[in-house]
Amino acid sequence: MQKHDVNTMLLFLAVVEAGSFTLAAERLNMPKANLSRKISQLEASLGITLLERTTRSQHLTEAGHTYLAHCKEIKSQVELANAAVAKALDSVSGELKVGVSVGMGHEILKPVLSEFMHEYPQISLSLNLLNRRVDVIEEGFDLVIRIGELEDSRLVAKRLGKVTRHLYASPNYLEKRSSITKPEAISQLDVLLMSSIQKAESMTLKNGDLACEIAFQPRMRVDDYLVLKQMVIEGIGIAILPDYMCQQALQQGALTSVLADWQLPEVDVYALYPKNRLNIPKVRAFVSFIQTIFTERLGMI
Repeated sequence: MQKHDVNTMLLFLAVVEAGSFTLAAERLNMPKANLSRKISQLEASLGITLLERTTRSQHLTEAGHTYLAHCKEIKSQVELANAAVAKALDSVSGELKVGVSVGMGHEILKPVLSEFMHEYPQISLSLNLLNRRVDVIEEGFDLVIRIGELEDSRLVAKRLGKVTRHLYASPNYLEKRSSITKPEAISQLDVLLMSSIQKAESMTLKNGDLACEIAFQPRMRVDDYLVLKQMVIEGIGIAILPDYMCQQALQQGALTSVLADWQLPEVDVYALYPKNRLNIPKVRAFVSFIQTIFTERLGMI
């Protein structure tokens, strides 16, 4: 087996991440034929097929998955090596891939993200809004913002704040119903459920040392908080919503807090990133930025 340089391994990684030779060649600004030839030479030297490809698709072989993991590690080490030089020059630049939920992306980051982009014009940001758990390392994220406990020992968690959640409904919806004075009354209402977070058809509300478990039959299941909030505003039913998403609607009279003394347990928000990534200036700059933004926004509640 012949040795191949790091550049060829990174070309292979680029093809996999792009999903096709055509898109990878465009991103790399090189002829597709040249790229295909280099990957074929790599496979020939290794004596094994890494990518099974047809005219319409490409798929990693088992060996390809194994080789890809090493390519990702090499890319990470290359970035760290470059970061060591960049750190000395105090240069914040390069591609930055960030993941955040759709709700937090719109409600917290969207109003202020341009400030970060203006401050660091040499950063190319890939912001991914998604309502699913991602594998930070396998999917190539520099950082993700996530609610809940850290489950991956390969990652570092930096706490950004906490989210409080209460029951909300529209004034029009409540006008047509009896006054709600006890949590048990919720089970008789049209409950709208955030399905990607809550699977069970019950909720436990707390008021100091008091706790009340409520069973219900949801009228609607939604996997996005923005859609859920809009359904509540339009009078479809009542739902548990994060307080940071509801302040403007409360001020405008579009939403009303129901049983304000009762809430779901608070949950922490974290910035998660692979170990050593904070040594890279672009990641360190973004972590510092969101730490300030989330402290200000979640601290307002």
